[in-house]
Formats: sequence, C-alpha cells, structure tokens
Amino acid sequence: MARFDPYGDPPLAARIALGALLLVAAVATAGAFAADPEAAAPSPVAYDDAVELGLSSEADALMAGSARVPRTQVFYSQLQYVVGYNGVESFAATLDDDRTERQFGYPIAAYVETFDDARPGTTGTGLFESELAGKWTPAGEAVYVVDSEARSPAGETVVPFRERDAAEAFVADHGGRAVDWETVRGRSFDADSAATVRAVAPERWAAADERIAAAERRADRPVSVVVGEDAPTVAAAVAAAPANTTVVVPPGTYEETLTVNESVTIAGDGARIRGDGNGSVITVRAPDVAITGLSIDGSGGQTRDPDAAREGRAGSGGDGGSGGDEVWDTNIQLGYGHGDAGVRAIGAPGLVVDDVTVEANASGLLLREGSHAVVKELRVDGTDEWRDGFMGITGMGSRVTVTDSRFAGGRDGIYLHRADGSVVRNSTFADNRYGTHLMYTGDALIADNAFRNELFGGVTVMTRPSGNAIVGNDVRNSSAGVQASGTRTYVGYNTLVDNELGFSTSSRGSLYERNVVAENGLGARATTVVPSSRIVANDFVGNADHAAAGAGALRIWADGDRGNYWEGANVGVHEPGERAYRPTSPVDAALHREVAAVGVRESPAVALLDRLRGTVPGARLGSIIDPAPAAEPYSPDRVDAALDPNAGRGPNAGRDPNAGRGPNAGAVRADWRAELDEDTETTTMDTRDENATGGSIDPRARPTEPTPAPTAGGVADV
Repeated sequence: MARFDPYGDPPLAARIALGALLLVAAVATAGAFAADPEAAAPSPVAYDDAVELGLSSEADALMAGSARVPRTQVFYSQLQYVVGYNGVESFAATLDDDRTERQFGYPIAAYVETFDDARPGTTGTGLFESELAGKWTPAGEAVYVVDSEARSPAGETVVPFRERDAAEAFVADHGGRAVDWETVRGRSFDADSAATVRAVAPERWAAADERIAAAERRADRPVSVVVGEDAPTVAAAVAAAPANTTVVVPPGTYEETLTVNESVTIAGDGARIRGDGNGSVITVRAPDVAITGLSIDGSGGQTRDPDAAREGRAGSGGDGGSGGDEVWDTNIQLGYGHGDAGVRAIGAPGLVVDDVTVEANASGLLLREGSHAVVKELRVDGTDEWRDGFMGITGMGSRVTVTDSRFAGGRDGIYLHRADGSVVRNSTFADNRYGTHLMYTGDALIADNAFRNELFGGVTVMTRPSGNAIVGNDVRNSSAGVQASGTRTYVGYNTLVDNELGFSTSSRGSLYERNVVAENGLGARATTVVPSSRIVANDFVGNADHAAAGAGALRIWADGDRGNYWEGANVGVHEPGERAYRPTSPVDAALHREVAAVGVRESPAVALLDRLRGTVPGARLGSIIDPAPAAEPYSPDRVDAALDPNAGRGPNAGRDPNAGRGPNAGAVRADWRAELDEDTETTTMDTRDENATGGSIDPRARPTEPTPAPTAGGVADV
C-alpha cells in the first residue's frame, strides 16, 4: 500500500471527504456574509468601526488642531473585519508582500479619504492639515499627491483627492506631483517602521551614555559649604550655597526636610537624611541640581493627591478635552504626580541622582513638569505589599535616563507617563507589581535589565505609543515577561523564563525577534484581532504551551523562508523545516511533550483538517502557523544559559542582595548592540511598514482564490 503523503495530491477518497467538509462549512457560514463581492462592492463604514493599523493614534499629541493623517479602509476576502490604515502609504507600500494575503485573503475593496472640499494645507511644522474631514473614494479612482511638503509624524504623507483639478491645486501650493493609484502602489516611502526602531536602538544606548557623562560633569562642582562646619543643617547649608557649587554632607543622620532652589550639588559621604513621615524629604525646584551619596528615608505615605485628581476631573471639559481617555490621562498626571517621595522634583530639568538609596513609603523619586533626570546607582526599597507603597521612580512628563539601579518592592519599579525618549538600562527589578511600566511614552529604550518575581509583569507598555525598543532584558518567575501595546515596537534579544506568559504580540506593526522563550506556562500569545507584526527567529523551548491566539485572522509567524525555532516541530518523518508547525493545533502543540503525538500528526485525518483550516476562513480563527520552522535554535548559547538552574532561577534570584555580584547577577546576556551595529540586515527583514497587505484592488485579479465577502465592518480593541 502506498504511504499517504499529506503534502502531495490527496487520493480520490480524501478529496471527496475534503469536498464534503468544505460544502458543510460553506453552508454553515453562508449566512455570515452580506453580499457577493462580484455583484456589489461593500460600502465604506464609519472609520471608528474599522480595526486600525499604520500610524498610532497616539500621534494625536503631535497632530493638534486640524492636522490629519489621510486614512484608508480595506475589505479583505477572508477577514470579517474592515481594516483601517492611518496613512495611505501604510497600505500601499506593502502590496507586494503576500503574507497578509495568506492571512486575510486579497483586498476586494479599498477606499481612501479624499480632501477636495476640506480646505487642505500644511501646518507651520509641515504636517498635513484640513479644516474638514475627507470623504471616502474608491482607491483606484482617486488622484494622489506625492513628494509634497506635507508630512505626518511617521514621515512622508500621500494626500488623496477625488478630482485631478483639486490635486493639481494642492501641488501648486505645496509642491509634489499628482499620480494615479498604480503609481502610488509601485512606490517605496520614507516612513518609520519597526525596522527603523531596531536600527536606532544602539543609538539610543549611545545617547544615554552621553547624557550620563554630561550629568557627571554637571555634578562635579567646587565645595562651598560643609554641613556642621559652615552651617548647622543640610537645609541651611543648601540655602547658603552659591549656585554651581557643592554642599558636603558628612557621615551621620540628619532629621530634616529641605527644598533646593539653586543649581547646586548635595554630596553625601555616608550620610542619611530622615524626614518626619510627612510629605517629601527633599524637594527640588531648580534646574541642574545633583544629589549624590545619600541615604534617604522618612517620607510621607501619600501616593497621590485625591484633591488634584478631583480638580482634573471637574476641569476635564476645558483644554484637556472631554473624552474618557483625556479625563483618565489628566487624573493620572494630577493624582500620581502629587504624592510624597524621598526626592521630589518639580520643574527641575537636568536633575542628577547618583549613588542614592531611598527607603520609600510612597515614591522613591518623583519627577514632574519637565524634570528630565539622569539616575545612576539608585536603590529604592519599597513596601513588601505593593498596595501599601508606590513607584521606585515616577516620571510624569519628564524624560529619565536610568542605569545601574535597583528597585525592590512597592507598586512599580519605574512608572513613566508621557516621558518620551526615556532610557532604562542595566538595572534590576524584583517583587514589584510591574517592573517597568510605560503609559503614553514612546521612543524609549528598555534594555539589559533583570526582572524577578513581578506580580503582573516585567516590562509593560500600555495605551498606544510608538517606537519603543525593548531589548536584551531577562524576565523570570513573573506573571508576564513583555507586554507592549502601541505601534512600531521592537522586542528583541530578551530572555523570558519561568513566567506564566513569555510575551504578547499586542503592539501593531512591530517586530519580535531573537527572543529566548523557555519553560513558561505559555510562551507567546497573539492578541491583536488583525495581525500586522512579524514574529521571527525566536526560540521556543520547554514551554507548557508554546503559543496561543485569541479571536482573529490566521497569524503567520515567519518572515519569508525564516521562521522560529519550536521545540518538537521537527520530530517525525519529515526533514527539519520541511513541514509547517501550528503551535495552536492540539496535535502540534503536544509534539514537544508527547511522543505519541507524532503518529497522530502524520495521520490522514489530521492532514485533511490542516487543509480545511487553510481553506475555510472560519476554521483559521485563533490560529498561528509557522510555515518555515527552524531546524536548530537561533541562539543556542542563550538557550543553554536560560535553562541553567543557576542562571538567575534559584531561591536567591529575588531581593536577596547577596545573590551574586552586581545588579544583574544571573541574567542571561545578549550582545545585541554589537549584532545590530554590525549587520542591520540580520533578520533579512525589509524596511517597509510591517502592516503588510497583499494583492490587487481588482477582485478579478486573483480568480482562483476563495471570495467570501466581508461583513460590513467590525469593532475590535487592538
């Protein structure tokens, strides 16, 4: 008897069975579709009902007033959601990528926002603007202005018009040229992507080096006042010191609080400043202040100002807007930014905190109103119960550069809110609620940190910022390793071990690569309803389940012919990498745990089910496929180190200060800066926007594809 080949042409009986299954599936799903796409194209929907891809909505911080990003909405043949692209180029620049066609089917209709009657122009900073919203026009019928002076926060902007005369009028005022749709779809665009973020991550590290060096020079000032010799208290010495000089605080405990109103350095030498349990211990209200070599305790325990939050709620209908997000954002800034701290800085840019220890009842270091700071060798010991304390560092509208520091206990190790461009590196976090927690914060670098025993997560990015790089971190024994929302996020070279969840793919248009995901309960979870990110060259080893997916289209986790390494994927009769791996399939998911699953996988019944899943859209939902699983781990040395029981996984991996040497003892290191500097093409990923789509606008361009019509649109939180 001939052996059944699940990848060859199936025998007649199998084809009959498959046909029957498809007929049943077609009958069962026929009622879900409103129209035959060949008979009538679906009409545009309200954009709020589309699932957004492309530029993040967090760009509204840069798009104040009448500035806009031209939008596109697309109906796909095998996707029940309407996809909205912020930026025409987000859709057009990737039409040759077939990955999205495999996931969504081909586009059966696309509409662009045209601005003929909207009085379009540009702002003083070159952003595209219009006084009125645009109107929806079929993409193939519109006229597009390219190469004009109009920009968006992500780069070049294509401006669509319904009539050529309107496009030519815009060209006359703002430059560029008017072209048709075929010209637009054949162009490449100068727009930021996750590949851009990947390339600049080493530059952000270098920029942090420069900030730290400048801070050290700024803090090095001549001595003017010595406490105990020239002034009786630290507060008196600070008040007496001329600007740009140093106040020396000799060994001892000083029970007082103080306010710094001059640009001075306060340099301790085995000194402790202890507050009286009310308010903040040190308040800084001047630029370029440096605090070094001190231990601080005795702050009050107020974690936020409820009166400030109520005031923000009452006034939310004013300049801050009246929407729910704006109210919440205002209350967080007013409430979280007005608690007690060991060191509180208000409107104090250039702050330097070096070699300081804080025993925190609330926040260790609180920064607000543009108090941009460099923090080096800070240790914050928070409360044992996270609900009783607050943040190691709270940064409200203040960029921070943190290095070689340690945060143990309390609510969040570092909480940053609208602190774009921050860098948190080479530090240790243990026993927090979240280790590093970002809100509305983009263009940040979170790198080479160690996280242990984090109750909710190691690195967590909420709301929808853009351009963050989360690289080289080691997260263990936590609820989750990395959970990052937003867009254009680079998550690479992290080591995620013994967590309930390794990472989630919550960020849209992002790149997840070269992560070692080992011995977690769940290695990775696909969370966005419409997938738009690339997950490639990661190593999944020893997880109870390698990956899971929520509702949504088929996810393809590969980049061309490069997939991920999945322990168990290459067992069986096939050559390594020859057969696709489906971590969400009950059979494939068991291959690394149950030897008997190999026999089931090779059975004709499973092969038929695989064909069914690849053909019928409804059978794809909640599924992941890697069409090119790697034969060997991409980072074998890091995999071995991650599985070493002595590498940060033992009982001393948490808050014990004697557990190894240095803040990152036991963490597995990746030489990611050298690799990214050396070869930016390591992943073979192109630099086009990752919100890839495939196919032609013309539904008759691919007559061999299945053509179920989409619904009239869907609403999803992505």
